[in-house]
Amino acid sequence: MAKQKIDAKIFRFNPDIDKKAYYQDYSVEVDRPVTIHELLTMIRKDMDATLAFRTYKCYKGMCQTCLVKLDGKTVKGCATMIDPDTSITLEPAGGGEVIRDLVVDFKAM
Repeated sequence: MAKQKIDAKIFRFNPDIDKKAYYQDYSVEVDRPVTIHELLTMIRKDMDATLAFRTYKCYKGMCQTCLVKLDGKTVKGCATMIDPDTSITLEPAGGGEVIRDLVVDFKAM
């Protein structure tokens, strides 16, 4: 498959330096469908080392520490596939306090 891209608009918030949350755009080249977790890992590794998301991964969709909102719907980041040539919005899963970017305090839920 030829290189294609996924355009991701990602919620950002670092309470140590940001007065309010904002969204940051990333365009990631891919040659196949990828999971949300793979996409976030590519962004952090190749584009923005400051992006925070939970990296615990069971890859079975059981632990639910990787929950995020994809276009407004809560999904498991380790199991949800994103097709190339897609535009998406990623936000923290609801119900808990945002610690930083996509990381939520699930204990507060």
